[in-house]
Amino acid sequence: MSEIIYQTKPLFPKLLWQRPVHFYKAEAGKVMVIAGSKTMTGAAILACEAVFRSGTGVLVLGFPEGLKKIYSEILPEAMTLPLPETPAQTLAKNADKLIFDQADACDSIIIGPGLSQNAETILLAWEVITKTKKPIVVDADGLSALAKGIGVMRSKEDLIYLKKYFSSMESELILTPHPGEALKIYQAIKPSAKPDIKVTANYIENNKEKVAPILSEYLHAYVVLKGNDTVVCDRDGKIVVNKVGGPELATAGSGDVLSGIVGSFIGQNPKEIFEACCTAVYLHGLSGQMASEIVGERSLIASDIIRYLPEAIKKAETDIS
Repeated sequence: MSEIIYQTKPLFPKLLWQRPVHFYKAEAGKVMVIAGSKTMTGAAILACEAVFRSGTGVLVLGFPEGLKKIYSEILPEAMTLPLPETPAQTLAKNADKLIFDQADACDSIIIGPGLSQNAETILLAWEVITKTKKPIVVDADGLSALAKGIGVMRSKEDLIYLKKYFSSMESELILTPHPGEALKIYQAIKPSAKPDIKVTANYIENNKEKVAPILSEYLHAYVVLKGNDTVVCDRDGKIVVNKVGGPELATAGSGDVLSGIVGSFIGQNPKEIFEACCTAVYLHGLSGQMASEIVGERSLIASDIIRYLPEAIKKAETDIS
């Protein structure tokens, strides 16, 4: 196993760079978020607010077209991209062309928050994840779509084919699973025909530094394995364990917020993906920690993390100056 680095402060201060006086919004990154469905509109909102609060200059939100009124009113700063939808008001498969057309002008993509488990939407998510040419952060329902696609592939092909397929992708793949989602992906990969131990969500929670490199190896991906002491793993097996933040982050929507921060920092630093992921995880934990000091650990909700994110960023910038 590679050396494990423990993160208690910003490890890559250059990512919190000071902006020059003459600065255009596009220089702060353009991020595309593909999210939302009729029954889960809030996940997209949390992700988008986190993207903006993390410093992104331009954001494009792709969502089912029937939800345009909701997102236009709540997210006036975002460029809205209404997309074809299914009868259940989830994203339809034929939304792919519009997504790829817009993605070409973006620095990073986030897919998954609130997409739903609709079968057609899952097909769309798999298509976008595997065929985009930009760094793509896969979260929530996007991870479920990825696991199902891998499962189908592994029912026909071996591990050598799987590794070759993902290593040949043009995009940079960034996965942000919690232990339950990581388990689905692990089971789909089937890294061992005769496993020595039974891998469960609880096992993954307690052995994130062992499981993250396995997912990274077979999927040629950067992995942000969430939970107590979130683990970030790059494609060479380098591991950073974040020690900032605690139980207050275990609240609904916290993962959507993290995916937004990760996507934002990658959009601002597209050539330093591992460093961007580590910085995002640190700021997410610090913001949660600061929020819990005010509202209390038990009462903290995901929007509190966003609310205190600017203060967390300011503190991190002060600490490194």
